[in-house]
Amino acid sequence: MAIDLPVSSPSESNSNRARGPRRGIDPDMQGITRDLRKSNPSDAGWRVRLMKGRRYVADRHFRDQAYGGSQRALRAARCYRDDMAKEHGIVLTASSTGALAQLRRTAEMTQLQLARVLRVSSAQIAKWERGEAPVALLKLAGAIISGQVICTSVDITAGDIRRIRTQLLKWTQHQLAIELDRAYAAIGQWERGTRRAPGWVLVYLQAINDGWNTEVSSETFSA
Repeated sequence: MAIDLPVSSPSESNSNRARGPRRGIDPDMQGITRDLRKSNPSDAGWRVRLMKGRRYVADRHFRDQAYGGSQRALRAARCYRDDMAKEHGIVLTASSTGALAQLRRTAEMTQLQLARVLRVSSAQIAKWERGEAPVALLKLAGAIISGQVICTSVDITAGDIRRIRTQLLKWTQHQLAIELDRAYAAIGQWERGTRRAPGWVLVYLQAINDGWNTEVSSETFSA
């Protein structure tokens, strides 16, 4: 399922080369950057560049309009990147195969796009994909990708966190801490307003406040 979200360039422009990406860079985007063409926006697209032996062995622009949208252009760019890497013997860093990475690729999203939806950094997404993501985070990501959750804004206050926990979820602080894979003390700090909850937790709570049924989402995710 493709989700056409706003796209932007990773901060690196030409660093995805034969020696592989720097830590924290999306493995799926090695050698690929967003080329916005500000002087001529209709030419915006994706730039594939691979370097070996101090020379470019691949340098090609994939224009969104030519491929029917940014996501299709990105797919074409990745195919070209992979073919050129194989042809020139460039070893790309293996992509993560964890549950969150698989969900993200199903939606044809980059780490940066998913990070924006979940209101975290792309480095955090990469960390979850390399390791183990909280179950609640996976349920939320699955619900967003399937369209069960559409979060355009987050307006959760400290008082809202307590209200959602006690009135909607009917959980203790300990139960919420287990669900979110957080320290028990953190829940109390969020509810007192002495510490801000992580962005994805606020998205999670906003979704529940808006009527999201996490149990139904969990069943769909498991299926």
